[in-house]
Amino acid sequence: MPYSVTDITELIRHHLVFADPDPVGVSGNLARLVRNVEAMAPSPIRRHVEAEWLFCDRCGASVDVDVLAVDGSNFTPEGGFYCSGCIPERAT
Repeated sequence: MPYSVTDITELIRHHLVFADPDPVGVSGNLARLVRNVEAMAPSPIRRHVEAEWLFCDRCGASVDVDVLAVDGSNFTPEGGFYCSGCIPERAT
């Protein structure tokens, strides 16, 4: 019988969290489980990281730095920043 992610989560909660009265032991067990599960992933699991945002000097739009143009065209020689809609060459 296949288990859902919710079923597996409940098994973990019951067997690893509720079964151990020591919070340090629980944390250690969960950390080890996470490492073992991550090792099964076919590709790297993206960890949550804080987003970095820049604000367009022309319109004020906020842009996540992960989506900036690879060629650096969002930046001016003076160090300014423009979103893709406000880059001077592309603006209409």
